[in-house]
Amino acid sequence: MMGRWTSGFIPVLVSFLLSVPVSLPYARGQMNMPDPRNSVQALALDPSGTIYMGTFGSGIFKSRDGGLHWEAISEGLGDPYIMTLLVRPASGKPSGGSGSMLFAGTARFGVFRSRDEGLHWEKANQGLINTQVVALLYDANNNLYAATGQGVFRSEDHGDHWTPHNTGLDDVLVRSLIIDRKGSMYAGTGGKGLYKRKAGQAGWERLTRGFEAERGLRENFIRVLTLGADGTVYAGTFDGGVFTSRDGGKTWNDLNQGLINQSIRAILVGEDGQLYLGTGKGIFTRSPKDTRWSSINGALEDLNVQSMVIDRQGRIYAGTAQHLYKGSAKGDWVPLTRALFKTGDGM
Repeated sequence: MMGRWTSGFIPVLVSFLLSVPVSLPYARGQMNMPDPRNSVQALALDPSGTIYMGTFGSGIFKSRDGGLHWEAISEGLGDPYIMTLLVRPASGKPSGGSGSMLFAGTARFGVFRSRDEGLHWEKANQGLINTQVVALLYDANNNLYAATGQGVFRSEDHGDHWTPHNTGLDDVLVRSLIIDRKGSMYAGTGGKGLYKRKAGQAGWERLTRGFEAERGLRENFIRVLTLGADGTVYAGTFDGGVFTSRDGGKTWNDLNQGLINQSIRAILVGEDGQLYLGTGKGIFTRSPKDTRWSSINGALEDLNVQSMVIDRQGRIYAGTAQHLYKGSAKGDWVPLTRALFKTGDGM
């Protein structure tokens, strides 16, 4: 099993460790550090408002009351290192299905699936030759896709069986996936830039125009992809900021003016078109009419953002290296996991 994931897992582990600032205060001669197992790497919301939170070492938790109370849901989960979470609502289930499904992509042991809101988990890996799963995505035809340490895999039966989906895509770590309104899929990779596969097309093509950052270097580590309601594609890079395309990926422009940190971990688009970025130095926002980003860190104590989601009321949940916070563009951030993680004890 080790040979199946070790080489692919190293880039993600290194990426995670590099994104966590090290603070070394001393108390009674001992070194105190935040527990990396509390890092909130994945978030998902279901239509009822239930929050699912995946951590990098402590498994998965859920809350039905906006984060006031939490329940650990890891029975049968073979890997506590959670990279991504995906909710498939009951309304989207196939005929004869048993309700909503929850999927977890893990750093070492592949995909796990739950049919009872996380109470029990089952492995869903047959045919998945690389079990480092960084992103999961459904298309309009109920096909499930997994971004792995060795490209993209597709399942037509909700994770029971997987087949490679990699024609034209090098054997590379895929960090992010989106599908646009025309059915084209985009894959952001960890080292070889961005690829696109049009609906009905046999293979992937590499997109390269416009990904030069301020230093004149080409940005090849695409960490985050997000699609706007108008079809705009947003691509967040490891340390070169955010880029956008309005022509299906043919050309790209950077949106980095006013952005003091260009390590992009999350991109959200509100229903009003407002943009939000999660970075290594907190959260930034800009309206569609603005040309510069503004910080909305406010009461956010831990600026090392790892994941973000936004609900229908515009409330933002931001997972960081130490906590999960809830807030808004006003900067009124409140930590939701102090009692759960009991920080302060160190490692």
